[in-house]
Amino acid sequence: MNKITSQIHKKQRNALLIYGIIYFAVGIIPQFTGESSSLLSWSYVAIGLIMVTTIGYRAYQGTYVSVIKWNSHILAFKSPESKFIQFKRNAIKSVKLTEKSLTINAGLGDGEMIDLDYFKTKDLEFFRKNFVEEEVIQPQAYSLAEA
Repeated sequence: MNKITSQIHKKQRNALLIYGIIYFAVGIIPQFTGESSSLLSWSYVAIGLIMVTTIGYRAYQGTYVSVIKWNSHILAFKSPESKFIQFKRNAIKSVKLTEKSLTINAGLGDGEMIDLDYFKTKDLEFFRKNFVEEEVIQPQAYSLAEA
């Protein structure tokens, strides 16, 4: 099965990282300034550590990347924070690939769109040659303009 993977989605990762560091700092600074260590400041430390640990775990799992997989029968893709969505190749009516998005139309009310901001250009060209251009050649595929 052919596969392309995006780079890490930095906006999602950085938001959690920044807030985790802020919570940790707000909780740890009173410990060194001589102020009384309260339950509230220790809870900020704990929340900050949980956020930073969550970043590492999610990066290890690969939830900060988008993935597109395809073969001669199936097209599957996943955005960050979502599950894989699959389409059978003969059910796909049209595929529109632009620089910013991939739109799949599989009939009335069935279809999906994926953001391609973090994919490399050479990977998108590989996908275009191996799936999109091959899709047009198949006899089952037709354009909605013809319908």
